[in-house]
Amino acid sequence: MNPFFRFPVLAPASRTIPARSKASARVQVVDVRSFLPCPVISRLESGLEAHCWDQLIANPEFREVQAQPPVIRYRDARGRPAVHHFDFRALLTDGNAIAVAVRPLARVRKYRFEDTLRLIASQLPRSFATRVLLFTDADIPQPEVVPHAPTTRLIERARELGAPMIPAFTHMILA
Repeated sequence: MNPFFRFPVLAPASRTIPARSKASARVQVVDVRSFLPCPVISRLESGLEAHCWDQLIANPEFREVQAQPPVIRYRDARGRPAVHHFDFRALLTDGNAIAVAVRPLARVRKYRFEDTLRLIASQLPRSFATRVLLFTDADIPQPEVVPHAPTTRLIERARELGAPMIPAFTHMILA
C-alpha cells in the first residue's frame, strides 16, 4: 500500500443531481489540495458551475469551497415560505463565508433573479454566509481576451501550493 495515497471521499450535497436533463451536465471535480485530510469529490450540475469552481479554487482568499451546501429557507416577496439551493458556499481565510449562486445571464435577466437573490440575502443567516455572490457566464474570462485564463490561474495556484511541475503537453493530455 502506498503511504502517500489518500482515498477520495464524496462531498455531502443538499440535493441530488437529476439523472437525465436537457439543461444540465454531470461534472465531478476532485479537490486534492495538500491541506485537506483526503481528496474530496464534488458533483456539479453544469459546465458553468465548473467554471465558477475553477475560479473559486484558484483564488487564494478562499480556504474551502463547498458545492451543494445546505438549503436556505426564506420568505418570498408575497411572504410565503420558500427554499433556495445555493451552488457553492466559499469560506474565506478570514473566517467569513460567501454564498454563491450560479446562473446563465439570460435566465438572470428573464426571471429577474437578482431581485430574488437580494431578498434571500436580506434573510440569510449570518452563520451560513455574510455575503452573496452571483456568478454568470459573463464572469468567465473570454479566451480571445485572456487565453486559458481559468487553467492559468489553476496552474499558478498549484505552484503556490507546491505541486510538482508537469510539462505543458502532458498537462493538456491530463486535462
